[in-house]
Amino acid sequence: MADCSDGPSGIGWGRTGPPDGARRRLHQGGSHPARRRRRRHLPGRRLTRALGSLTALALTGLVTVAAAGPATAAGPGGGGPGGGGWRPAPSVDGVQVGWLPRGVSLTGAEPTTRIGRNVVVGTFEGGDTRVQLTVQRGTPEATLEDVARAYAQYYPGSQSGRLALRGTEAVTLRTGGAGIHELTWVEGHPSVVLTIGGQVGGHATTPPSPLPEADLLRIAESLTVGAAPAPTVWQKVSEPLIGAAFAVGLNSSQAPPQVPLAAVENGQRLVGLLAKFRATYPGLSARITVNQVYLWAHDNASVRFTIAYTYKGQSGSLGSGGRAVFTHGGWKVSEQTYRDVLGLASLLGSGRA
Repeated sequence: MADCSDGPSGIGWGRTGPPDGARRRLHQGGSHPARRRRRRHLPGRRLTRALGSLTALALTGLVTVAAAGPATAAGPGGGGPGGGGWRPAPSVDGVQVGWLPRGVSLTGAEPTTRIGRNVVVGTFEGGDTRVQLTVQRGTPEATLEDVARAYAQYYPGSQSGRLALRGTEAVTLRTGGAGIHELTWVEGHPSVVLTIGGQVGGHATTPPSPLPEADLLRIAESLTVGAAPAPTVWQKVSEPLIGAAFAVGLNSSQAPPQVPLAAVENGQRLVGLLAKFRATYPGLSARITVNQVYLWAHDNASVRFTIAYTYKGQSGSLGSGGRAVFTHGGWKVSEQTYRDVLGLASLLGSGRA
């Protein structure tokens, strides 16, 4: 399957408006009474105090970066009103997905660029199935002809075609006789360019197969294309808290392992891993700069960051990405992200002879 992180959705379509590079999040929120008989703090004051608490945590070296999540939000797998197991339909940049193959769910979304254009790519996974939905809003005058030209230009060795979809047409991409790898279409005013691709199976020696065409089309037909969601107060509060958690959890230090690991998901079971890492790479200095935070659920965020390091007299930097999770009342570095970052040190060579 053509990688959904790079393809026709990112083409510089003919006439375009200004690229919409703003980070977008799932819209969650609520309203609070402005007054009560008893004295209540205004939301603005709560936000100020939350940020003040963050500063205090960073300055004193405390590592439990906590905040109260939105009380009414129902995240992935969460219960909704009435506690009956209700789950909201997954959404990527304002595009709601009404149907997915059994066992497949949203596992991440992040803003990226595709051939010079800002897009948001949502990934859905389950079992041996993987689906990607790409949403591009920065080309308000894009047309289906632009899409067709892009396929011809960037996939000259592949077969493109068209099929009826959602009251319009979609351009399809095939490689050999394996079926449709992905399909792209344009809808709405201003135009939204949408790409759906999927794959199933695949092992060490066997490449994956395209998602069955019937499933691909059913997913596409189930979409509800809405406006890009507006930033929320929860997003604004969470971004600096996530940045602080990444700094505490991933910056090198000589503090006891329990200190940085308090900012890491399941940190209590990673003490041995950190101790071994420090013994393997003595003298390694690393500092994290968080470049981008994108909340794709109230308790999950994609994070792009840079690691500046000094080791054995040499300095450099590495760009990477990972995930933050809201758990036990605070934002933390996901366990997988923590393990991945420690694994990057292997690029520097072992510190022991």
